Amino acid sequence: MSGAVSTLRFAVSSCAAWAILLGAAGVPVAYASDEAATTPQRPKYFSLDHLDAYLELEGEYSYTRVETSRRVGYGRNLTQRNRDWRLEERIGLKLGGWVWDPGLISFGGDFSVALTQNRFKEDTDSFDRTDDDNGYLLEFDLRANFFQGQEFSGSVYGLRLEDRINRRFQPTLNQRRTGFGTSWVYSHQKVPMELSYDYLETDRTGNVDRRDNEHFTESTLRYGADWLITDHHRFKLSYEHAETKQEYQGLREPFETTRDLLIVEHQLEFGEQHQHGLRTLVHWQEESGDFARDFFEIGPQLTLRHTDDLQTLYKYQFNRERYAGLDIETQRADFQLVHQMYTNLTTTVDVFGLYEDIEDDINTTQYGASVDWQYNRRNRFGHLYANLALAYDTEEVDGDNGRRIVLDEAHTFRDPFALILRNRNVVPGTIVVTDSSNRRFYRLGIDYAVFRQGNVTRISRIRTGQIADGNTVLIDYQIRTPADGKLDTVRVDFSLEQRFSNGLTPYYRLSYRNQEDDVSTGFLRRADRTNHHHIGTKYEAKRYTLGAEFEIFDDKVEPYDAFHLDGLLRILESPDHSVDASTRLSRFFFEDGFADRNVTVIDAELDHRWRLTDSLSTVERVAYRYEDDSAAGITQAWDVTAGLEYVVGDLSGELTLEYDRLDLPDSEEDNYGVYFRVRRELPDVLGRR
Repeated sequence: MSGAVSTLRFAVSSCAAWAILLGAAGVPVAYASDEAATTPQRPKYFSLDHLDAYLELEGEYSYTRVETSRRVGYGRNLTQRNRDWRLEERIGLKLGGWVWDPGLISFGGDFSVALTQNRFKEDTDSFDRTDDDNGYLLEFDLRANFFQGQEFSGSVYGLRLEDRINRRFQPTLNQRRTGFGTSWVYSHQKVPMELSYDYLETDRTGNVDRRDNEHFTESTLRYGADWLITDHHRFKLSYEHAETKQEYQGLREPFETTRDLLIVEHQLEFGEQHQHGLRTLVHWQEESGDFARDFFEIGPQLTLRHTDDLQTLYKYQFNRERYAGLDIETQRADFQLVHQMYTNLTTTVDVFGLYEDIEDDINTTQYGASVDWQYNRRNRFGHLYANLALAYDTEEVDGDNGRRIVLDEAHTFRDPFALILRNRNVVPGTIVVTDSSNRRFYRLGIDYAVFRQGNVTRISRIRTGQIADGNTVLIDYQIRTPADGKLDTVRVDFSLEQRFSNGLTPYYRLSYRNQEDDVSTGFLRRADRTNHHHIGTKYEAKRYTLGAEFEIFDDKVEPYDAFHLDGLLRILESPDHSVDASTRLSRFFFEDGFADRNVTVIDAELDHRWRLTDSLSTVERVAYRYEDDSAAGITQAWDVTAGLEYVVGDLSGELTLEYDRLDLPDSEEDNYGVYFRVRRELPDVLGRR
């Protein structure tokens, strides 16, 4: 792999250097003067279609102050102050052209060189330190394309780009990405194929402590082929080899993973009108490194469309997974019926059976059925929507008290709640939390915290970590299962909504779940019963939106009652000037759960955009959160951004002011930032007329 990487680095660098040097050397270009317009002369080997330049000055200053209630000598609070200055002077080129013939080799992109000066200073109650860093930066995004429009074509690219990541209620991060790659396509009529390689390295700076900078590398080799046997019969194959390394804030050891993934797909349409379909999907993955997961999956699916209103589906899936020392085989079969009555009522019936075998451990048998009705109808008042879903399943466990593994259980963080894992008796130390793409691992004690009470496991986000309110995460963990146990589950979901023509929409939603253990097991796993009700209304007008909702969550773990009020007001609305204000007030009453407490949450936002003249515009955004938790204390957060943009001809400028404040019960964090950029475009430096 290292040899291939070196070769690609040399190829990309050579293409970029070649294009720059040829342009700088004054190779003849495809431009003709007015006098020679009647006798155009085309360059024989090389054409630089355009070469533009620009000069840019960019600077940034940030100040962060963190004060915690942790005491140091003489009873003082611990305070840390960070100051960061950065200044860059940049000259850049934007170019495009071709070699020999536009269909043979074409190239284009941006290239710039900058002088940079950086200074960092940190003051604490126990020590001070200062760091200076001066040098130059190379930034580019260059690409060369070969044989465009031909049966066999390809491209190579190299990039090094910088951008800024604005984090809600936290300091803005600076991100630098460096990468290169190549892609080749064989556009055969029957068997098209594609081969590509990509390497990307990412550095993130701007955390409170420079020692908490983050670094990610990922390289991916992909191959794909698509065999178009007929218009209704095809076979697809794809292979991927990926290597990742992730160094996170607050983490001493990096995460490293190597993955090989093979996907095979077969599709066949048959019948007099090709209305039926057979689709078979095969996945094979072998992984090594941290949290490695190997699996093999095969799943055929048969779809029969009997009439325009009735179709049936037959599914079978076999899985084998090796993860955290467990070897698991799973087989599942589904029968599904979908019936459409007129255009108003859709009925879906599903019957399934599942068998899971964990080697040298336990066996699980699960079976059940569900029916779902979706109804919508236009009436004289507006539109009516209704949905009713009923489901029942039984799970039987045979074997000793063993372990089962749960993969990719999705949850969304919603303040002020902690996540509650769906299964009881979670094995401590087996919880792994990732982002929704399953590529970034979050850290215990830095991004999230785990709490246990009895057989229930709760996960809460840490406000100063990388998980934001509203983020969806995937969670893997293991659970201890009872010997020869049985679990019955009943689910009922119902919703009713009437959208009136005048903008008023009252609604009601119910989610009911009841799980009962076999009482003969004697295992410490309580019955789980949940009633979740939403009763509310929403009113939408041209300039504003209002909403009110009452929520009842009757649960064995953490029940609560709540009400919510929210609104959106479009104060000004025009192409050149707009002001939007929104707010949401929530009040929660927790009783008979982990703790009796009341929580008030207020969110408010103001968004102002104003184009003052053809050359001057401004943007201001303010976000505020207030959270009063009777058990945990008061939290306040501000996120303020004000920006000014100026454009006159080839001259542009940008000035951005930022302020973030996170006031927690045991710490205070203030962040100030100033960012500016002035840019002068120099179009057509070759003097084209």
